[in-house]
Amino acid sequence: MDRMYEIVLKTSARQEDALVARMAVSGLGLLAGLDADTIGDLQTVVNECMDCLIHQPVKPENLELRGWVEDQKLRLRFEALGNAGQADENPLDLEVVRGILETLMPEVELCSDGRGVCSIACSIAV
Repeated sequence: MDRMYEIVLKTSARQEDALVARMAVSGLGLLAGLDADTIGDLQTVVNECMDCLIHQPVKPENLELRGWVEDQKLRLRFEALGNAGQADENPLDLEVVRGILETLMPEVELCSDGRGVCSIACSIAV
């Protein structure tokens, strides 16, 4: 199917860049016709996903966010890119992250590799 709206955003793997990602996802949600409360939930999803990917055993250099509307769903995919070395802190508890995301988005998938969580995909009906 054709994607009605689509965004691709690549940022450094820093929490400070979450604002840019939140604004991009908010705009996508607005174009998809979501209400203000749901857009607020999407902003929380962005924070949680970026926080999860940044706080892994191996810190990524960059994060890539893809968002699109397809088949009456708004879909988001966050991916950790590159290797910036060992993280200074402990990774987040994945079950807690999954629990938070699943309260906000009905479909959530966390993918892991040898570096920890490498991508998070989620979607919500529009």
